[in-house]
Amino acid sequence: MKRILLQTACVILSLLTLFSLAACGSGSSKSSEPETTAAPQTTEPGPTAAPELVKDTDLTKLHQPANNKDLFAGFWKITEGTGSQLSSFVYSFDGNGKAFMLIGTMGYFGTYTVEQKDGKDVFTCLMMFGKDYLTYKFSKDKNTVTLTSTTDNSTTTMERTETYNSVPDAPESPVIDNELLGAWKDETGAYLYFDKSGIMYTNQLGVNFSFYTYSAENGKITQTYTMKEETTETATYKIENGVLNYNGYDYVKCSADELS
Repeated sequence: MKRILLQTACVILSLLTLFSLAACGSGSSKSSEPETTAAPQTTEPGPTAAPELVKDTDLTKLHQPANNKDLFAGFWKITEGTGSQLSSFVYSFDGNGKAFMLIGTMGYFGTYTVEQKDGKDVFTCLMMFGKDYLTYKFSKDKNTVTLTSTTDNSTTTMERTETYNSVPDAPESPVIDNELLGAWKDETGAYLYFDKSGIMYTNQLGVNFSFYTYSAENGKITQTYTMKEETTETATYKIENGVLNYNGYDYVKCSADELS
């Protein structure tokens, strides 16, 4: 602002000087001094304000399958064959190459591909089946698929299941520290998110994610997740100079729309 006022004063002074010179020379047809034109004045733009971080997000929309033409997109359970011992897990394919193995309020990341190989339609999921390739055959209603290993001809049958939600119900009366609210990111790209409803989300470098119910007070977080049963943990936290130290690791604020 001081710079702008100073430049404005200079422009006004220049104009007054020009007007004064013109008045002095108005009685003569010729001026002994050549006419001059004031140089245009420019004002440097002020600093641009940093965009405000998005603080809230809809957690139920994370890790949901896309609605597209990928026949595997959706949620599945293994009902027969290889992997049937993991009947408590739900498998999700997002329609864009991401796979998730889900149990309770936790999930584990993987990848999958659907492609043509040696003239066959082949499904590969590195999370569940290593590097083995599997041919596949869908039922007429597309709700059951049989996968057959190209290595040993073993089979796995999966059935489509209803929409799965990893987010737990919010607690009735959580203790919330408003300084914690929003999304945080550490230098490796791991995320934390604290919702005002008492739901907490963590994402560890594309390895796994977890949803918790939580309460935070006096530098202590009590957080509960579910796998086969509820498990409660405690964590420490401290916020100084915009940095969150959570269990000994530093995080800085980020936009909630970065969460994935």
